[in-house]
Amino acid sequence: MAGNHSHPRIRSANIGHDNGMGIDKDTLRMLRTRLASEADEDVTAHIGLYNTNKRIKLAYGPGYGMTIRSKYGFGTSVQMTVPINE
Repeated sequence: MAGNHSHPRIRSANIGHDNGMGIDKDTLRMLRTRLASEADEDVTAHIGLYNTNKRIKLAYGPGYGMTIRSKYGFGTSVQMTVPINE
């Protein structure tokens, strides 16, 4: 008899998008690196983004959180990934 190995369903939602100038490559790399880091650094900029991402990871695990996509000259979007409770 096979066991029931259910995996939680995941919900990804685009929680913000703008059509502004976007983020340059170096700044985007820094933001992504700091979002992926588990270290508690002294964050003085973008604190809401980091705190929200950290809380999602603490609540649901390392596979969840926020993702930033941006192309300089075209805009930026932020996506949040969390499990769906059924």
